[in-house]
Amino acid sequence: MKKFIVAAIVIILFLVLFLIFFFKSDATDPYKQTTWGKFSGSCNTEEAPSENYGNKFIGCDYSIPDQDIPKFTSLNFPFTNKFDNSKSLPLMASALIDIDNDGIDEVFIAGGITQNDGLFKFDNNSFIEITDIVNLPSKEPNTTNYGAISVDLDNNGFVDLIVCGDDGVKWYKNNGNNFSATKLQIEFNEKSVPISVTAGDINKDGHLDLFVSAYIKLSKMEGQTIFKDMSYGATSLLLLNNGDQSFKNVTSEWGINYIHNTFMAVMVDIDKDGWIDLVVAHDTGEVKTYRNNNGESYDMISNPLTGKYAYPMGIAVGDYNNDSHIDFFFSNTGSSVPEFMARGDLAEEDVFIRKWILFKNTGDFNFINTAENAKISDLEFSWGAIFEDFNLDGKQDLVVAENYVDFPPHKIFKLPCRFLIQRENHTFAAVEDQAGVVNREYAITPLSSDFNNDGYKDFLYINLNGTSAAFINKGGEVNYISVRFKETADNIGSYVTINKIDGTKLTDVYVIGEGLVSDQSNTVTFGIGSDESIISLVIKKLSGEEIVIDNPELNKTYQI
Repeated sequence: MKKFIVAAIVIILFLVLFLIFFFKSDATDPYKQTTWGKFSGSCNTEEAPSENYGNKFIGCDYSIPDQDIPKFTSLNFPFTNKFDNSKSLPLMASALIDIDNDGIDEVFIAGGITQNDGLFKFDNNSFIEITDIVNLPSKEPNTTNYGAISVDLDNNGFVDLIVCGDDGVKWYKNNGNNFSATKLQIEFNEKSVPISVTAGDINKDGHLDLFVSAYIKLSKMEGQTIFKDMSYGATSLLLLNNGDQSFKNVTSEWGINYIHNTFMAVMVDIDKDGWIDLVVAHDTGEVKTYRNNNGESYDMISNPLTGKYAYPMGIAVGDYNNDSHIDFFFSNTGSSVPEFMARGDLAEEDVFIRKWILFKNTGDFNFINTAENAKISDLEFSWGAIFEDFNLDGKQDLVVAENYVDFPPHKIFKLPCRFLIQRENHTFAAVEDQAGVVNREYAITPLSSDFNNDGYKDFLYINLNGTSAAFINKGGEVNYISVRFKETADNIGSYVTINKIDGTKLTDVYVIGEGLVSDQSNTVTFGIGSDESIISLVIKKLSGEEIVIDNPELNKTYQI
């Protein structure tokens, strides 16, 4: 008996030490690890290591030169969310919105179930609350708002908020100096709660249509690793604008009816045919990519996750490799959750992907998952993500929110949130320490905007169970061009292209809902680096209208 007890204690201690080692090491960057032995090319398929001395100690250099790393100043943000996991899903709405058309974004953040939502303004190098000043509508008691976007829904020249939560989908109409609330008449089934929304004009009738992602209600949740029960989960809705800010449910009519928990979606013209397509991230499932069939229906097109299983949550949108095609990053559970735990009800033969996912768009709805080549696949549990060029070198960087409030190891071994600068060969390097933007709270998404109007993008982490974090870019001396869009049906989905003197192009798209249950700025910014001029700036709308500005002025924001 004594030997049995000793053996049991040893086994328990071994398991505890293993778990401590596993979750503590999970927060380290696997692409900065060194190896012992002869280099075989396994550290990086793109390039050789920094040192190669045969059988001596070698290191793989994934660093970024210090001068290429943007540096940030941390500012206090006057909002601390109080999360109650017994009453709310682990999400919170946030959006950037320019409420007064002054060119500087305000910040909308949803509170916990016992808190009011808030609106914040950047003024005199600090954020101040203006919730009461603008009469931001109060939510229904004992409800949580999970997702939000900013659009000018009624085309009156002022940007509105559309907010999703426990009490449905609400339109916070911006009247110019205050807001008024209207609950949109959108019916969900008894299992589904709307958690995020994206917008675009899917039939090109001049009115904004919506796709509302839904998740199963907390009271009906049976688990977080249910992949294959096709009757379990929520039903998201595609909603066609009737022309008067009322909506018709066309989910079945357009061929996309599907029962599955869904975190978010984005509307983007993937194949550049002038019709806005749809990308949907289904939790415990796959990413679905839909081609718009001339404003009449959606056709599902196969992609690298079709027929496979993962936990796609946040979506970042941008042309990360400057080939004029829009690419997509999807967050995932990553290395934080052991595969035997994450597979849930999957069979042995089912293909499960837990690593980060990067869809490289090669044109005409063809994608390749290039996360491994980009050196981001082996990182940790992640939520919302954005592409943005923070050092204005002409390459989009990647910022990813991390830490899950309901995952016990993340109460002790918290992840840093990843700030990944892109290198010349389209690989990424994590530099959150050097940049001064480590955030170990429970971030749902980053939000990025140029708050101090210096051309360099700043950003926030919207933290679910703690104080949100603000980081102001210290800037530099390189050049940029920005395009700021009115948030209307005719602008959303527009492609923006910079034609450079050396023949290369920079491309981005104005999209609604990037990140996770959030919405980014309506300003698209391109870093020009040390170039002193460019050939042209081209904006192409879904309507086919093309705006060409030859020899545009640098370090300027163009209004569209």
